[in-house]
Amino acid sequence: MLSAEGHSGVIIAGEVPLLRVLLKMALEDSGFDVIAEAENVEGLLIECKGNSPSVVLIDFNMDQQAIVRLIENLLDIDPVVAIVVISDLKDGQDATVLAAGARAFLQKPFSMYDMTDIVRKVKPVY
Repeated sequence: MLSAEGHSGVIIAGEVPLLRVLLKMALEDSGFDVIAEAENVEGLLIECKGNSPSVVLIDFNMDQQAIVRLIENLLDIDPVVAIVVISDLKDGQDATVLAAGARAFLQKPFSMYDMTDIVRKVKPVY
């Protein structure tokens, strides 16, 4: 569907299975191809190495240092992947993840329309 030059689709990563399902349904209804899901950091890194996603949605309950390390690790795998971090707003976390290389921060609660709109806006153009 929405793909270019070896990069395709979206990977959804999060600890809550129901939220992953809802995100996947909203993305697919909006024309995106969800190529993988991951329930933990290790699974996400493996999926990113094997699939070359255009966009990665991350919803992990992590401290700022851990999320920054994860963003750096994902960008080491693929420097053009668009990373969207979904989280409750913690002091300065939005600025921290953006400074680390994420393309967007989506604060909970959010609408599925807002989420798909952000994915559409951050998706790399090749």
